[in-house]
Amino acid sequence: MKKLILSAVAVMSMAGAVQAAETISESLTNGKFSVDARVYYFDRRFDKTGTMNATSLTAGGIMKYVSDDYMGFNAGFAYYSSNSIGGVYDKSEGTGSSNLQSNGDNINLLGQAYLEYKVAKTIIKVGRQALSTPVMNGYDARTVPTAYEAVVVINKDLLDTTIELDYVWASTGFGSKNNDFLDNESSWGESGLASISVINNSYEPLKVRAQYVQAVSDTYDANGTTAGQDQDITVTNYRYADINYAIPFGEKTYLKAQYGGNSYKASGADDSMMVGVKVGTTVSIVDLALLFNQIQDNDFKEVRSGVMYSAWQIGYDDKEPSTAFGVQVILKPMAGLSLKAGYVDVSSDETLKKDDFTEANFDGKYALNSISNIRVRYSVRNVSSAAKDDTGVNDRTDFRIIYGVKF
Repeated sequence: MKKLILSAVAVMSMAGAVQAAETISESLTNGKFSVDARVYYFDRRFDKTGTMNATSLTAGGIMKYVSDDYMGFNAGFAYYSSNSIGGVYDKSEGTGSSNLQSNGDNINLLGQAYLEYKVAKTIIKVGRQALSTPVMNGYDARTVPTAYEAVVVINKDLLDTTIELDYVWASTGFGSKNNDFLDNESSWGESGLASISVINNSYEPLKVRAQYVQAVSDTYDANGTTAGQDQDITVTNYRYADINYAIPFGEKTYLKAQYGGNSYKASGADDSMMVGVKVGTTVSIVDLALLFNQIQDNDFKEVRSGVMYSAWQIGYDDKEPSTAFGVQVILKPMAGLSLKAGYVDVSSDETLKKDDFTEANFDGKYALNSISNIRVRYSVRNVSSAAKDDTGVNDRTDFRIIYGVKF
């Protein structure tokens, strides 16, 4: 399958080259460069003797070039980079920050290299690229996001509806800390993931999204750990849907609801289900929101995203059966300034507890000018005694300062 995809890329590239040969100079010179750069200070401290803290100071981001369209074709290339600044912190201190590789080395890779073709209301995109579907996206919470090797087809022929088909076979990991595109076979199976997602806004106050992701194969080659036998992956699919309804009351009042789940491969294992509700409104310069999430029967997993309304506080890839209640307040006292505070209480429903804690969170953003901004984030998580005893998780504080430039 992967060889067929790569062959298709080559054929499309040759087709584009033949048709654009006489105007290749114009196509390239009319292309556009963009920069999304960040200086990122990250400090995570654990309240447990013997647990290594994570501290890093990095600079990097994404530098991207996209050629001008010719006969519907264009090509894009983006360099992803996150580099420790001046040895301010030792390499080992940055290993847990996900702003560097797991061994503390810098991150530098060609994160995007794709060929895109547009015809009527359809876009076909092949190669290394960014994705933005609900349960499979960049999860942009570090110096650089996650990127994927994929084939993407997006169609908008249906009124007020976007349909996206994806076949994905590799990714760079959270924060691109893998510094390479890995096939994730132990999680995705040996043949990658197939996805369909839909966005519909036919009824103007209501926006609906849905996605279904299926592992093409439910086994993977375990490199001979079990002689002559493939191993089963844990989760075979990822399901998600949500609605966002603009309530005609007050100023910017809304109701959001979400549903998600996974099918587990192991015999006798329960499938997971996640539900959530979020309601909010705006009063003058203050945005207010209440949120609820619940996970039932088994761990809820995303491919790579933070789709749950309470995901800003959880901080794990897999969320165990639990119930979360939270509140968020956003103050916008002046143009360009946003001050968000949140609090969540998560109660684990498991016998051996992990997600059993409270967390307070602050997120302040200020636009310095049209191309730059500064962001300060701080959170304090207090874990229950039961969770500390059961699974070894512990209290922690996070402090981050991010200076961004985008043009």
